[in-house]
Amino acid sequence: MLRFEKNKLERASGELKIIFDSNEITDLRSNNPLRAYPNDDGFDDIQTACLVNISGGVVSGDTHHVNVTIKDNTKARVFPQAAEKIYPTYNNLTANIRNEINLGSNSWFEWLPQETIIYDNAKLNRSLALNAKSNTEGLLGEIVVLGRVASGERPNDIFLKDKIEINSNNKLRWMDTILLNNNLRTAGNSLARLNNCNCFFTIIFLTSNPEDDLDALNNMIEEKAPHDYLSITCVNGVIIIRGIYTNPLNLRKKFAEIWMKIRNNLRGLINEMPKLWWI
Repeated sequence: MLRFEKNKLERASGELKIIFDSNEITDLRSNNPLRAYPNDDGFDDIQTACLVNISGGVVSGDTHHVNVTIKDNTKARVFPQAAEKIYPTYNNLTANIRNEINLGSNSWFEWLPQETIIYDNAKLNRSLALNAKSNTEGLLGEIVVLGRVASGERPNDIFLKDKIEINSNNKLRWMDTILLNNNLRTAGNSLARLNNCNCFFTIIFLTSNPEDDLDALNNMIEEKAPHDYLSITCVNGVIIIRGIYTNPLNLRKKFAEIWMKIRNNLRGLINEMPKLWWI
């Protein structure tokens, strides 16, 4: 006779490993629910892989681990096919996502995010770590939307620990952790925290020319919309751009504008986002 443990549900443990070398995908391994596929929009752009979560979202107790390696003298980009949904917790379990990027010398890499939509009563512990060698540059980002805004959801009970770590030549260059631990409305009403905004993004630009790039970005980027806020700073050669917004669509447009200005105006790459990113 089959026996089932009461209240114990199956959880996903997805792993994905992808290697770029000489501007090609040379190794790709994954297990459910994670997948990755080459993406070519015909723009003669850098080699790109599209990440897919075939389960349709992340639930409490799930663990995902993505490892991306970019060899020396290689340009590559990775982005998810759709927004990631973090569903309400069950039995108070936390979902865990760990993303690691190993970037070789004289290389360029883009970790281009879609939104992470965090439902009320969801719990997520996520980390993004970049380990870079010398003479290399990277453009990374994360986007977070608090609640199903289109449905009018205003979440209050959310746990989010979102850590980003930038290392270069085995030395820590920059690290930051966003922590939201329940009672979200208190953080939302705080002028020093969310200031009544419901979505935010982070862009990290690891650059070999931080002073000139920071000056250029300050001259290129403007924010005139009321109740939306942008900041640009530089720490140890890492440029950090943050925005908090009241409308996820406006945030998405500004994010894309900044991303394309960095890759096109500052680095001479194609002034386009992947077509799938806009869907």
